[in-house]
Amino acid sequence: MEIKSQEAVDKVKEYLLVNGFMPGDRIPIQSELSAALGISARPLRDAINVLVNQGLLIPRGRAGTYMSNPERESVVEPIRWFYEIKQTPSYDLIQARIILERAIIAEACVTRTTKDLLMLQQIVDAQGQAGLSADAELKLDKEFHLQLVSCVHNKALDVVGNIILLQLDLVHERGLYPEDDHIRSSDHQKIIDLLFSRDVEQATEFIATHIERCCVIANEASDNPLE
Repeated sequence: MEIKSQEAVDKVKEYLLVNGFMPGDRIPIQSELSAALGISARPLRDAINVLVNQGLLIPRGRAGTYMSNPERESVVEPIRWFYEIKQTPSYDLIQARIILERAIIAEACVTRTTKDLLMLQQIVDAQGQAGLSADAELKLDKEFHLQLVSCVHNKALDVVGNIILLQLDLVHERGLYPEDDHIRSSDHQKIIDLLFSRDVEQATEFIATHIERCCVIANEASDNPLE
């Protein structure tokens, strides 16, 4: 009985995971995979093409096929597409971010290290420089909130960090991003101070206030769905 395409994809993925293949590793040639998995050449080839299209494998001609190291874009773009197809209102995106970052900062108050605080402080110091472009300000803002996620020291939260960065990109693209960088850097300094004191209650309240500035702008802009 011929194996179905999705079943072949699942079997290849399971094989690679169970056998400990890591980003950058060369996977076995198709004849070896076919023998190991009991999948004939055509469905196996189709399965590998699916994984290539998903960004999980990288073909390198005669050099073989390799495990990829997924970039942020490969994770975020399907989520962006989902938000756009569903016409998710900007206000909802911002509120979702508040829920995520309140949980993150509560945990970060417990798990953060001195090194984490120093890295956050370096970003805030850079924000205090005069003459920063709008792009540079956005980049530093994203770095700060991504570093905040890192303070939890949980690799599984990397995806959450990417969703937060996507939200920042979306509100910026829609003109809903606060322009006053002084307030933003001042808020970030306050967040560092609350992390230093490990004040969970104040930190969770303040991070919500910090992000709600975008909510106010979204409401003033009538909060049309993403286009």
